[in-house]
Amino acid sequence: MPKMTETELLSIVNEAERDALSYNGEFLKENQELLEYYLSEPFGDEVEGQSQVVSTDVQDLVEADMPALARVFLGAQDVITFEPQSSNPQDEIEAEEKTKYINWIIRNQEESYTIIHDWLKDAEMQKAGVLKIAYQEREDVREVEYDGLSDVELMQLIDDLQGEADKVEVIGQNENDNHTYYVQFKIRRTLKEFVLLNVPCDEFLISRGARSVASADLVGDRVIKTRSELIAEGFDKDTVLQIPTYTTEKEESSTLRSVRHRDEGGEGDTDSLRHWASEKVELCDLYVQIDFDGDGIAERRHILKSGEVILENEYFPFAPYAVMSAVSMPHKAIGRSRAEFAKQSQRVKSVLFRQILDNVYRVNNARTVVNDTETNMDDLLTVRPNGVVRTKGEPLAAVAQLATPYIGDKALQVVQYVDSARSESTGHNMTNQGLDADKLYKETATRFEGIQEKGAEKIELVARTMAETGFKRLAKVLAWMVSHYQDEEKEILVTGKPLTIDPRRWRFDHPVCVTIHKDDEATLANLSGLLAIHQQLKATMSPLSDDQKIFNVLAKSVKAMGFSDPSVFFNDPSQPEELIMAQNEQLKLIVQQLQAQAQQNPLAEAELIKAQAKMKEVEGKETLSMRKFLLEMRQKAEQFDKGLAKELTELELKYGRDVPGAQV
Repeated sequence: MPKMTETELLSIVNEAERDALSYNGEFLKENQELLEYYLSEPFGDEVEGQSQVVSTDVQDLVEADMPALARVFLGAQDVITFEPQSSNPQDEIEAEEKTKYINWIIRNQEESYTIIHDWLKDAEMQKAGVLKIAYQEREDVREVEYDGLSDVELMQLIDDLQGEADKVEVIGQNENDNHTYYVQFKIRRTLKEFVLLNVPCDEFLISRGARSVASADLVGDRVIKTRSELIAEGFDKDTVLQIPTYTTEKEESSTLRSVRHRDEGGEGDTDSLRHWASEKVELCDLYVQIDFDGDGIAERRHILKSGEVILENEYFPFAPYAVMSAVSMPHKAIGRSRAEFAKQSQRVKSVLFRQILDNVYRVNNARTVVNDTETNMDDLLTVRPNGVVRTKGEPLAAVAQLATPYIGDKALQVVQYVDSARSESTGHNMTNQGLDADKLYKETATRFEGIQEKGAEKIELVARTMAETGFKRLAKVLAWMVSHYQDEEKEILVTGKPLTIDPRRWRFDHPVCVTIHKDDEATLANLSGLLAIHQQLKATMSPLSDDQKIFNVLAKSVKAMGFSDPSVFFNDPSQPEELIMAQNEQLKLIVQQLQAQAQQNPLAEAELIKAQAKMKEVEGKETLSMRKFLLEMRQKAEQFDKGLAKELTELELKYGRDVPGAQV
């Protein structure tokens, strides 16, 4: 088969896009309704003059789940780990590197908390939470200025800027009266970064009937960018100018996007700056399974297009999206949200609340039955303290209140039943089920704990579903992109220590494992039990325990307490420098004790001499390490001095004045 033309490719892709889930079925309508329920929007059947209160069941459920999910996924403990598959030491080292680096990237995004929080919350209140993983190379241009620089400071600054930028251009300079310099630079550099992007449900595209993101024929999203952003990403300016400007005029007021921004008065004017570089355009970023090259085998291709303009068309092995739902549905890529389980109770309770309030209004403002031929209507309609209403004959026969029975107590019993049914299905608020007072007092601690456990099991299942579907795919996609796009070493800080990562050396394919950490108090109790067992084994000199295993237990305990760096509290036996420092401290303490004993017991002097010799041996190791460090620093300083002298010489020749330190 011949290779596809661009026209044929556009025709097929446009058809697949129109057939995607966001354009068909009830997907967007259901998500819009769920968001309106979360925001407690009116239902549209309200009657003027009657109660219009809306219950907040959906909002209560989502907000009750979020603290537990934030503790699991945004706490100090890592959810994602890569597991080695062999006894090869390099396999284990690489798995540990991946675990540390991938977690570091996720947690060190510019707005990592907001990104993960919004991803979790989307999955809670919408049918799916979508996260896009991208590698970006973009040109960054900025201008900086410095004043009062000496010759040496100027040369050092130029050296530093050239080391971190692709191009440094002097756009302004001046020599001050005190022989210092004012300099203005334009700095251009290429930023290479891995980013996580939240994708709203109404912008996400996936083939209808897809069982997973990996098997879907089409996966992608709609992106709004400025023309300036596209040019900064390397696209041709003339091609970018051909793309039609994005406008919200075609958007209906009832769309999901409009509901999201309704409290802000809408999305806003997209071309308020009135300049072509700031104009917004709509792009479709698609990953399509298609046989483009005509070899008979469909492969995944990355197609970036706007209207009939294709900006990018290249092979890409998978769709870089992590999609998760709070509740998975068999054989479907998109599951259900937690909000769906509270929708019905919110609707029913809103009706009940409205009826109760309307009833209370009528009871408090009862209507009056009056015989107007027997009653002075002016007296009746004039309300004053201790007022008099004149009637003829029997007063009760002339004027009487029209009784409205109060139904609040009976309606509240129905509300309690609705709450109880919702609690059973969601696990939320399981302990508040409207029990009778005498029954409540008879509740045992065991039953109360059982009710708590049922609620915890529900949210634990939600967390595990999110971890196994969303976070596991996030880790796998991110690890692949790092190993294929990062072309240099990177030094990061892990638990306060520098760690150099070079993904170009990664050779093994590691499965991703996720760990859901339960209640911190229960975790600490379990870890305390493990520590006690280790102490007993250590006391009996059992080979089942060692210092590294004990440190592992302590490290987990520290993270369960909410601290991210165990080395602040305990020495790691796998780090030699930490052990040397600890041994030195112990030997100093022993020497002090022996010195005190030697003053009273001459026989202790021999032990003192041995301890001092041992301490000198340990200090010798520290000294050797320090000498090595100082030697490296001295060599670097000498190299810097030579480079600085060369730069000063060039400066002296350029400006024709004597510069101290130059070689001329």
